[in-house]
Amino acid sequence: MISTGCILVAYDFDDRKQMLWDMFLKRSELINSKHIVIDNYPNDNIESKRGSNEFYEFSGYIEGIEALGSNDLDRIFLFNDTLFEHHATMMWAYLLKNISPKKDGIFGDGRIEPVLWDGKPLRILASWHFLLKGKSSIRGFKELLEDVLVDFDKPLVIDDAYKAYREIYLSGGIFNGYSLSGKLNNEDALRKRRCIDTEHRLGRELEKKGNMIFYSGFQYQFIHLLDRYLSFHRRFKSILGL
Repeated sequence: MISTGCILVAYDFDDRKQMLWDMFLKRSELINSKHIVIDNYPNDNIESKRGSNEFYEFSGYIEGIEALGSNDLDRIFLFNDTLFEHHATMMWAYLLKNISPKKDGIFGDGRIEPVLWDGKPLRILASWHFLLKGKSSIRGFKELLEDVLVDFDKPLVIDDAYKAYREIYLSGGIFNGYSLSGKLNNEDALRKRRCIDTEHRLGRELEKKGNMIFYSGFQYQFIHLLDRYLSFHRRFKSILGL
């Protein structure tokens, strides 16, 4: 029987997030897994374990794996709490309920960024979710992430095209990007820049290892498109002040 772990990294794990998390666990049947919440917000919550927030969700993933004790687990699902805001939460629950990869590897919501790195397209897994299948994948992901985080505060330098792409994303407006303000020097933009660079470094290293696997199939593609719509809708409401 497959032994499963499930980790949510949240910031301020309040009653609303608790309710949504419980619903997600039940619908995905991960309620039967060894699950844990890492809360990076500095408060006392008996439903979660205090996270350091040193590297935002990335340190939370490492701390969650360590807290679960991964030696006894065959697979681990990792999520951050954008699961409840930017994604079709219950549809993801139904998808993951039935997912059972036959091969070991690191699975997730794949992206091919409009960036060339050493002449190759930059392929990544979006860092809001990973599925680590197999003990060697769990161990390898944790070690690789720890290595990547050594450069967390150092800007990723590929070329001028990459720098321009990242800045456009950070102030991309309603149809594409992260911020609507256009301000790239505030703390939130600096945090997001570090996270983007980490996501990209991790994707490149996972691809080098040859064990990064994009989810596929009609159901996943439909959910992926719905996620993009939800992201657009969030920006649209924000720009209208709703």
